[in-house]
Amino acid sequence: MDEREPQDSQPGHRSWLPVVAVGLSAFAAYAVYRWFGNQSTKVVPAAQIEPVSDFDVERFVGDWYEIARIEKGLGKPLTRSRIEYELQDDGSLSITMRGFHTGTHRWVESTGNARFVGSPHFGAMKASFLGPFYEGYHIVAIDPDYQWAMIMGDTTDSFKLLSREPVLDGETTELLLYQAELMGVEADRIHWVMQDGVNPTGQW
Repeated sequence: MDEREPQDSQPGHRSWLPVVAVGLSAFAAYAVYRWFGNQSTKVVPAAQIEPVSDFDVERFVGDWYEIARIEKGLGKPLTRSRIEYELQDDGSLSITMRGFHTGTHRWVESTGNARFVGSPHFGAMKASFLGPFYEGYHIVAIDPDYQWAMIMGDTTDSFKLLSREPVLDGETTELLLYQAELMGVEADRIHWVMQDGVNPTGQW
């Protein structure tokens, strides 16, 4: 009897194995990213999270202090955090976040990118801080002089309060907190970032 080496009856399967591996790796990375966030995501009606309709991106770009946020993801240990937005040639925004990591006692930096969902005069964006994965990044309140801003995602698990100065006055803070609560944000989950205006541990 003619004995032959066994042949792979489906040689085409080998060609897609690398593709599957890459896909699984990307999925795993996204799963880790989501796991580090708050797992009890609270979804609210989209109508309650309404981006501003008279947004001026050229006035918005520049440096901001992070006054408050809802703790989630890898940003939890950061204090003295600041965010810089820079307008790109394609109309998107580059995002650079810097802060002091209380666990490692070092300054750290992360970068991302935000793109407008529609018109740049409407404050609705999608931002990515991990490869191709985008989430809502909406300007829901902005000072007429662009001295403070409130940012939310597609759910109330994503919330930031920014200011051009290290602190916000009490009246403005109360008004913004009231507006945030109307959109479903739980005030007791908001973390107030330490911004003492003094940097004894290093510099940018």
